[in-house]
Amino acid sequence: MWKRILKIDMEEARRLGDKYAPEDMAEGKKDQIRADLEKIKPAILKALKAYTLPELEGMDSRYLRSTLVNLMKGLPLAPRLYGGHSLKARKQNREMIEDYLDDLELEILR
Repeated sequence: MWKRILKIDMEEARRLGDKYAPEDMAEGKKDQIRADLEKIKPAILKALKAYTLPELEGMDSRYLRSTLVNLMKGLPLAPRLYGGHSLKARKQNREMIEDYLDDLELEILR
């Protein structure tokens, strides 16, 4: 409804914002990433903990890997996880995700 009142679309608003206020737009993007990360990080960590349990096998590990991929879908440059479902591959994925989350937090705090 507000788009009809203002007679502007979001794509043009972003384009104009990038052109005339790039610092504000960059800060807004960082704020959005920070808010998204605060919401989903506990779920990612909980899924990671379950994903690397030694007794986890077969379809359960596939479902949890898929859950992790979907949770990180909205984050910038999310890592591409290894497709293997052995314990070694799952631990490598866990390390990669943990490093990614740490790097992302450092990036948005700058």
